Amino acid sequence: MDRGEAERLYDSGKQPTVEKLLEYDRENGQLKQKIARLETSSQSSSKPPSTDSPSARRGRSPSSRRRSRRGKAGGQPGHRGSKRTLLPPEEVDKVVPCYPSECVVCPNFPECRSAEKTAEPFRWQVTEIQPIRPTVTEYQVHTLSGRCGEVHRGNVPEEATRSNFGPRLLALCAYFTAVLHLPRRLLKDCLRTVFGVHVALGSTQNLLRQTSEALAPIDQQLKNALPQQEVINADESGWYRRWIWIFVTKGFIYFHIAASRSSTVLVELLGKIYEGILCVDRWGAYTRYHLRKDHQGLLQICWAHLKRDILGIKEVGNKTGSQDARAFARRMEYLRRRLMALWYPVKTGTRTRKWLKRKAARLQGSIRRCLEDYQESSDPKVRSFARRLLKLFPHLFTFIEHEGVEPTNNSSERGIRVAVLWRKICFGNKTDEGAILSARLLTVTRTCWLQERNALEFLVQAISAHRTSSPPPSLLSQNEAQAA
Repeated sequence: MDRGEAERLYDSGKQPTVEKLLEYDRENGQLKQKIARLETSSQSSSKPPSTDSPSARRGRSPSSRRRSRRGKAGGQPGHRGSKRTLLPPEEVDKVVPCYPSECVVCPNFPECRSAEKTAEPFRWQVTEIQPIRPTVTEYQVHTLSGRCGEVHRGNVPEEATRSNFGPRLLALCAYFTAVLHLPRRLLKDCLRTVFGVHVALGSTQNLLRQTSEALAPIDQQLKNALPQQEVINADESGWYRRWIWIFVTKGFIYFHIAASRSSTVLVELLGKIYEGILCVDRWGAYTRYHLRKDHQGLLQICWAHLKRDILGIKEVGNKTGSQDARAFARRMEYLRRRLMALWYPVKTGTRTRKWLKRKAARLQGSIRRCLEDYQESSDPKVRSFARRLLKLFPHLFTFIEHEGVEPTNNSSERGIRVAVLWRKICFGNKTDEGAILSARLLTVTRTCWLQERNALEFLVQAISAHRTSSPPPSLLSQNEAQAA
């Protein structure tokens, strides 16, 4: 609006001027809310940290700057450090004795080498990798003619006819792809430069396809065992026109890539009814699946996600001037911190869950009263948040009653981060076959990481078993494998 338009509005009278000012005020409020949503960071919303702008990462609040000044960089007190240790003598490949070469006092120093040693030698070890040269095995098939007059022809072993490349080479391709996130062209270059193996670009995909076939029974075994798990931490993220789901159990991690983010994926993987406990955020697919009229399951709503929501409400309140938002956020964050302070002694084993139940009983009442006080708030964001949590109130404290349940969904958040980093490099999958391959590789390699097993050696075993038609190795315990 320029000056002329403003003067004409003023001359039009009181009523048109008031209506126009109210219209501008409504637009201003809507714009403020939009700006607040755009300026939220991963600390106050469900956005991943990678979406934060550099300025947002630098522009920390004064309280966070004060906290950062209290601690030094690097390992904090109580952190278990790690350092390189000497290998035992029996594992050393070569020993080079180092003697003193001269002495300014003793003229017959060369003869002193046979003298008695005064102390144990100082040990210094250097680790090196020898040039890698591939081993090529040639099978020569001979044809013989016997005295009977018949011609006899030899046969190449069946496992050798499956591919021109051995199991370890296939396992390396899978490991470099799933763990090191190498694209196909870099994988081809790595094989040629590091291992001296020349592979066509299309052949790298064929090798990965063979690995996917070898991992199929292992993946199916984990999928069958998933519904029998007592506690599952679940999460999902985008996979470029698809969605990647993660299910973290006590013993394994299962990935699944689907075209949908709805509860139909949960029905496919966990069955129509899941009897265990799901630890999740407040995404509607989980509540629609697990909290139905015909089945009221148990959820544990992630308190880390609730913290982000609370801080998000606080930021919006600071920008829009909403008193309800600021007061509600301060009160809920105080109660949340008290609840987490009760949980940490139980997590570290210094307190029991019986103690936690007794201490948390009054705190649960305080949280309920806070939500009830603000369920009719004038701020729509506060009102919606309070009403939603009141509906899910029993599922905020499942971790207090049940062993093996934590108040946060951090295990699945950390687990899916590996997949998200891979997605940013590979840009997802164009075909269903590629999506299945990615999910199987992530499932096997991340489960090996969880179980502290060598993922490369497990891949070698799986591919070798597939080529010889032997039973595949298992990522389940013996009892779980029998049940699956």
